[in-house]
Amino acid sequence: MKLHEREYFVSRIRTGIYIFETQGITLKVMPPTTLDNYYINEAFRNGYVQALEQGLMTEEQMLEWMISKDLWSEEENEQIKKTKKDIENLKKGMFNARFQSKTREGGRRYLRAAEKVLQKLTLKKDSNYENTCEGFAFSRKASEQMQRCAFVGNEPYDFKSIDETSLWMSVGSTILKEPEIREIARSEPWRSFWVTKDDTHTSLFDKNGRELNIDQRNLLVWSRMYDNVQESMECPGEEVINDDDLLDGWFIVQREKQETDRASSEVDSAINNDKISNSQEIFVFAQTKEDADKIEAANSYQATMVKKEREAILKKKGDAVDLDFRDRRLELQQQSNEQYKSKFRR
Repeated sequence: MKLHEREYFVSRIRTGIYIFETQGITLKVMPPTTLDNYYINEAFRNGYVQALEQGLMTEEQMLEWMISKDLWSEEENEQIKKTKKDIENLKKGMFNARFQSKTREGGRRYLRAAEKVLQKLTLKKDSNYENTCEGFAFSRKASEQMQRCAFVGNEPYDFKSIDETSLWMSVGSTILKEPEIREIARSEPWRSFWVTKDDTHTSLFDKNGRELNIDQRNLLVWSRMYDNVQESMECPGEEVINDDDLLDGWFIVQREKQETDRASSEVDSAINNDKISNSQEIFVFAQTKEDADKIEAANSYQATMVKKEREAILKKKGDAVDLDFRDRRLELQQQSNEQYKSKFRR
């Protein structure tokens, strides 16, 4: 995005207004007021109740119906979960390979392909959304919002020429995508507004008694996110911060570290026996899969790799002794080396 494009979007976001030219009319879509938001959400609530009374299916019921009609499957549900995990792993792999350009860019190609697969699956899963209670209620909500927030000059638009749904879709297509918001949040001219707002007492947005719109909220979230990255003790380099895929990978790595530390702390606090807590390896019995996942998360990356390697050996041999495991052979070898060295230190 060029500087003049960012300047345009920053000025538009600061006003909070979306402007459309249609049929010789200039329409302004304003953010809702607090009172508007009450009526907008009430419209959704009433629409949902009405849809239930008319016998429409909820999203969950629609998905069950689609499965019964072979329009969707549990396998596709699992594929969505797997693809989301693949996307995370690809981003993490790209971050870890940030200094290996061929590996990194190869991962990026696979990432784009995985995102397309996820988008296709999601569109298929949501193909009947408009026929659900949630879809019906959302259309009522969108209609109410446009009636309250669309103006010609200072007067509310009467929607004689175009309908509320068409205008809502126009607004939706105008809202900036995440990569665009992220670029604006970390770049000029917005960055100067953001970092000097307290010193200059500058108002970031012209609210006029109205709530923040979607672009404004997203821009605030990402501005704060980039602040947090810069303030981190493990702040990555500029080449990572300016690359959404690499920075997402950094976020994932940081999150996994925090989850491992938290899970390890929880497991440690649950172990009261000093002899056990000082042991190298501890077996903790889990009562549920959720408990097992928490215990597994307490393992370090190295411990997880050792566990996988041992499982592979057991699967191959069916049975094993201590010396069959490579990590134990290395450990014993190190102990032997230390004992040998200690003889010459006396």
